[in-house]
Amino acid sequence: MHIERLTLHGLYAVLRLGLLAVERMTQPNKTLEAWLELPLTDIDRASLRSACGESRTRMGGYYRLYAEKKLISSALRRSDGASLLRLARSLDTTDYSEFSFRLQDGQGVVIALPHYGHYVVTAINLMEHFRERRDIYMLYGSPEHHPGNALFDALSGILFGDATCRAKRLHADSRGLATAVRALKAGATLITMRDVCPDEQHAYVIPFLKRQLEIPLGTASLARRSGASLIPAISRHEGPLRFSTLFGKGVSTGLPADRADRADRALAQASDYGATLKMFEFFETIMAENPTHWQYALGHYASRSPFPVMDPSDVEPTWRCIRDVNPILRAPPVAIELACQEQCQ
Repeated sequence: MHIERLTLHGLYAVLRLGLLAVERMTQPNKTLEAWLELPLTDIDRASLRSACGESRTRMGGYYRLYAEKKLISSALRRSDGASLLRLARSLDTTDYSEFSFRLQDGQGVVIALPHYGHYVVTAINLMEHFRERRDIYMLYGSPEHHPGNALFDALSGILFGDATCRAKRLHADSRGLATAVRALKAGATLITMRDVCPDEQHAYVIPFLKRQLEIPLGTASLARRSGASLIPAISRHEGPLRFSTLFGKGVSTGLPADRADRADRALAQASDYGATLKMFEFFETIMAENPTHWQYALGHYASRSPFPVMDPSDVEPTWRCIRDVNPILRAPPVAIELACQEQCQ
């Protein structure tokens, strides 16, 4: 056992030095990309340069993250449930007790977790930490429609497959969403990763990392409909093979008390939009440090469309034009605030 510990310690030291060397890289390296199985195009590399230039980070930070993911994924495939949980805990420096104090007994909690950093290991540790005191669910798209999510199915089966376990997975279909609402109303916790919108017909535009981002309002809507609190969380790099989970302030998702009993679609959308905007403002404070750790950074930085910024004197005339042609509130938050004022008059 003593020899085994020394061997593992030495292996970690070697890996740590290698990862530090990778992180210092400033130029693309196609050989490393091939080993990491990253099929980057010239457009992708240009996006990486833009992300690194705007955040003053090195391209090696992107390579280092995927080198760590490759190492962790290899370890996960060769481990049983107990070993997986030990590995996940060993990488995590989070003090969960601080977050635990914020949870109220009997109230549901939606944890909004973006695809950033080591989000998979973060989700595992969240489920493991809280499953002893409350039901906790992971909500994600079915592998049938999102093949990459097969990993979550496999991991949840290994880690939380026991019928008596209070940690469970849900697919984001009609049945899974109905189960999620019922569970949240009963005081459960739900982890969801909705920082991308595959369906443009249900997308709303927000400013994010100096560009436009189309996102769904489903996370905020789920919290509002179930009466759950909404707390954003994110996995942040703390060093080679080390990360911590940061929790933001709770985001209000309810309608004003004097209007909560009204089935007003426009007001509900405005409320969900505002809550989603607050959620992404928290994500941005962390992601701006190194946007290349975001899974969707390449596509985001390939865009050259900045979020529209207008002079205050132009807001009201612009809103009138938007209102006349599109009542669904695909607009900046100032325009949505004007919509709410009109509804309340």
